[in-house]
Amino acid sequence: MDQSQSTLLPTTVRWIPDAEVSVCYGCQLLFDWLRRKHHCRYCGRVFCELCTSQRSLIPKDQILSNPERKYLAVNAHNPHRVCDDCYARLEREQEELLKTMSHAVQETEVKESGPHRIINSPYSFTLQEEIRKATYSVKNFTPQGMVKEYSIPLPLLTHAKGIAFLTVIKIGFVFTGRIGTGLVVARLSDGRWSAPSAIGTAGVGWGPQIGGELTDFVIILNTQQAVDAFCASGQVNLGAELGIAAGPVGRVASGALEASASMDVAPCYSYSHSQGLFAGISLEGSVILSRPDINRLFYGKMVTVPDLLGGVEPPPRAAAPLYETINAVIERPTNGANRIAHTSPFSS
Repeated sequence: MDQSQSTLLPTTVRWIPDAEVSVCYGCQLLFDWLRRKHHCRYCGRVFCELCTSQRSLIPKDQILSNPERKYLAVNAHNPHRVCDDCYARLEREQEELLKTMSHAVQETEVKESGPHRIINSPYSFTLQEEIRKATYSVKNFTPQGMVKEYSIPLPLLTHAKGIAFLTVIKIGFVFTGRIGTGLVVARLSDGRWSAPSAIGTAGVGWGPQIGGELTDFVIILNTQQAVDAFCASGQVNLGAELGIAAGPVGRVASGALEASASMDVAPCYSYSHSQGLFAGISLEGSVILSRPDINRLFYGKMVTVPDLLGGVEPPPRAAAPLYETINAVIERPTNGANRIAHTSPFSS
């Protein structure tokens, strides 16, 4: 940082009250109802949105907060809003902070009992919660889970190129709306599961419908092209860009899949478990979007979906419960037949 930049930094670091500032410390433009005030969490100065577009992890004892709002907790695991000067100053510390402070390296607790074991939230603001939801969905959609006779055939899990999880709520009276969030993981070339990437969906509709429904979806990605579709442009249109079909269920389907190495399979198979009054939500025609803000919050930095699903970003410690649950289902001793080497019908 050159001398002209360093002189811009205050000699005493403090949280500067909004009332003391009328222009942005960065661009020097006047604040108004469009150009709002934002604090840098490292130096305490006040900037506009454009001058505090960066986010950095900050050592816990150096995070500044509003002294008039001490009741608002500051999460040291989150990357915080900083100005361009402070972003440059903090850059040298980021590698170490990512290894010790980011959400990705923390443990994720998954309780075996409680309401969340049965009913997932349709909207989550953290990837840790999506990991919990996905872990519960794996447990519920297996032969030993809640769904039982409508469980996912184990050969599909064994040969899946990726898996997407979504919890969607649909409510309405004539006009309906739906919204949901989840995550997607891919199988890496070494057999491990990739770092998770946050996803979401939303939509509206109309018709002679009344009520509400909460649905957990598990989408088996059978081909590499299906995984690539999630990486391509930050969104994928199910049905239009990527074929999806209701997946075969139960032990009979499992046996048929094991016996045939040449049967045709859809790029994606969808499985759902619903609670509510609607006849059932279909994902056909749904647009699934990536959630880069949630990924940044979790990993502590900007990451791309291809880097996550392609293995550039290593599988995080926080996702261990999901990996362990999927692998435990596949490797369960009673499922030994699924591990017998044979030609997969799911190769792309």
